Amino acid sequence: MKAKGVSFILFLLCMTLFYACSRQKSVFTQQNAPHHFKELKTVEALLETDPSSAADSLLALRKMASTHPFTTFDANELLLREVQAQYKNRSLSEQSPDLLPVIAFYDSVAGQYPEDSELQFLRANAYYYKGVEYSFVQDDVKAFSYYLYALSMMKSQEAVSSQESRFIALIYTRLSEILYRYGLQESAFETCQKASSFYESGPDLAAMKRFEAAIYQSQKQYDKALACLQDAEKLGTVSDDLFQLVIGVKYYEIQQFDSAVPHLEQAFLKGDRYARVDAAVKLAEVFREKGMSEEELSYTRYYVENAMMETRMASKKMEIEYLFDEFNHPKTDPASSKEDKGTSSLIVSLFLLLVIVFMAYIIVRNRKRINHIENKITTIVLKHEQESADKDHEIEQMSQVLNDTIELLDNQRVDFNEAWNTFSNSHIVSKIRQSVEGKDIMIKNVGVYPKLKLKEMDYISLVQEANHCFPDFSSRFLKDYSDLNVADLRHCCLGMLGMNDAEIAVLEGISYSGANRRTNKILSAMNRGDNLEQAVIGYLKDIL
Repeated sequence: MKAKGVSFILFLLCMTLFYACSRQKSVFTQQNAPHHFKELKTVEALLETDPSSAADSLLALRKMASTHPFTTFDANELLLREVQAQYKNRSLSEQSPDLLPVIAFYDSVAGQYPEDSELQFLRANAYYYKGVEYSFVQDDVKAFSYYLYALSMMKSQEAVSSQESRFIALIYTRLSEILYRYGLQESAFETCQKASSFYESGPDLAAMKRFEAAIYQSQKQYDKALACLQDAEKLGTVSDDLFQLVIGVKYYEIQQFDSAVPHLEQAFLKGDRYARVDAAVKLAEVFREKGMSEEELSYTRYYVENAMMETRMASKKMEIEYLFDEFNHPKTDPASSKEDKGTSSLIVSLFLLLVIVFMAYIIVRNRKRINHIENKITTIVLKHEQESADKDHEIEQMSQVLNDTIELLDNQRVDFNEAWNTFSNSHIVSKIRQSVEGKDIMIKNVGVYPKLKLKEMDYISLVQEANHCFPDFSSRFLKDYSDLNVADLRHCCLGMLGMNDAEIAVLEGISYSGANRRTNKILSAMNRGDNLEQAVIGYLKDIL
């Protein structure tokens, strides 16, 4: 009897093991419920390469479904692919199909087939595109929560294909955009970095570098923003509009306001919200210094409106921040015991009270800030009148300071040879010389070297290096020769490197005749030396 009992138990164990091993782990096969497996797989591939053709294929499948009803599996996937195609073809609207029934279906099936990676991928797609639908109606909180759901499903997958990798990158990108929009810059940068780690193509990586640059600009880390834009430029084409704020700020920092204004205005017109605010603050300050009250008021009003908008966004910002923290740091405690329910309710109540107090503080603080700015706007005209009354006195003081500065500079002369050696061995000068070194550039072939044209940042660096080695060179030069402008100053900086007109024409990206006319204009104005190099070096020796 004992032997028979043991044999029976072993038999049951073997049958159980056989059933567990033979149990179907994948639901989406050609033999199972999806009858249109091949057609839907074809549509999935077309959505990545030719969305327009994918939409036509889906329309044909929808007509087929109206005459020969699809299975539940096929019908749900068809609905998901239709929403996906509308998004890819930019035709998503409020009349687009609701994906909540699709999500409910995939959630129920996923409980039976938890190991089916393809099912989990479809399920994550359904959550992602439901988030896209909420983004379309500008419900950022719900969109953010659905993106997080989609990401949590993809993170549970062990093996990730190239298609799934790019899908994860897209989720991180959407999360990063929402976090950036609500001023959560550190979290936005973190998700941006994660998105970059999943992208593989150059255009995708270039887009993420541009987004990193936008985050750095919003944090006023302009050098890092410039480095990111330059990295993006190496990966793909980058619009000049993205450089406008950085270039404008560079001019603003060295107080070349006339050169800064056009770049800052372009940043204000074409930048995102944070770039526009930054540009508006600096433009308002520039126009205040110039006494142009109307322009100053215009940019100040924009800053006030942005502050009011931040106040309105504060509650959504807190929800999004809470969702992101909850996702990154999920609770690990098991279900609380009955004795702890009262304590938990008290903690929740205290937290809600703290949130209400914090919101009240934000509203009061922003109202005070807005009242302060409104008072500043109303008194700005009186301020300008007072400044006009004191202008003569200020001019007299500035003249005295200038005379004292000139006298101080005369007493603290810089050794020319030492300054010239420092300037000649600087990085920007070496870079410019190396760009034309070994090239026999003549009058007739200046158009052969379009890639040698210097960028705006190179000009700024060259003038800054000249000012560093020869103090106040640019300001004194433009003051001593009032007929010359900033473009002539740059021309002189290239000329004093020993460049001839053909080489300067290539570096400036103009014709030889244009470079020659500018050289003659400068020599006529300076009235010294036989060539540009002698004239400028002679001038530098005189001012040191």
